[in-house]
Amino acid sequence: MKKRLLIALLLLLPISALKADEYRALELSKIQVIPIQDSSNNREYELFIKLPEKYAESDTKKHPVIYYTDGLWAVEMLSATTEYALEDAILVGISWQKDMAGAEKEWSSRYRDFKPAVLSNEKDKKSYKGEAHQYLTFIRNDVVKYIESNYRANSGNRTYFGYSLGGLFGVYVLMSQPDTFQNYIIGSPSILIGTYMDSRLESEPNKPLMDIRKQINVFIAYGALEMELGSTVEKFVGELKNQKLANLTVEPAVIESANHTTAFPKTSVRSIY
Repeated sequence: MKKRLLIALLLLLPISALKADEYRALELSKIQVIPIQDSSNNREYELFIKLPEKYAESDTKKHPVIYYTDGLWAVEMLSATTEYALEDAILVGISWQKDMAGAEKEWSSRYRDFKPAVLSNEKDKKSYKGEAHQYLTFIRNDVVKYIESNYRANSGNRTYFGYSLGGLFGVYVLMSQPDTFQNYIIGSPSILIGTYMDSRLESEPNKPLMDIRKQINVFIAYGALEMELGSTVEKFVGELKNQKLANLTVEPAVIESANHTTAFPKTSVRSIY
């Protein structure tokens, strides 16, 4: 009896001796983490790059690229969705600033990077000065340049995905330099788009909202339970359609029975399809 008990204890030893803080974290093996620096101000970021499964089968095929902000939050959802729905796409997630001194949270830089400068005086709980113009320069000059120099990326098929404040940044890019991407996925953008659009219309009332020379496609969605945001988004969509731009396609969507939190996964899947 004692011998059997001893054997049982020895078999259990490796498991019981492993402490909770010794478990190995799961890593997404297909995702490369590449450090990258904003060349204009030396801020440090990371790129989360996922190549299509059959990327290595061809030396010549170029792939569409989906660039997305809030990289750490969106990487798993977009990775899983494209695995089934868009198998030939390259995914490029952009992290928050890695070396932000005095940051309250690891994502604090999003309040600065995603907000247009015109919103810098907003009296909200995160009063970082809006520097979306600098962040866009970083994406255009550093991120896109790095991807298209090192991977077989189709420069004529870039997509932007942004949610919440990331959606607000997508609106800013669309309004200021629409040629940055060919496709825009804007999910439940911050209600601040109303303030941003009003400032644009007031400062330049007779100027078109944007200059689009090539086809641009916009998918914009919000949750059905986001009542206040919904009316703001509908107003924004109306302003886009009033421009009557031949090269602009806008597809609005309402995510059924969803609030700001639960609309995210449904927006991810629906927009990719």
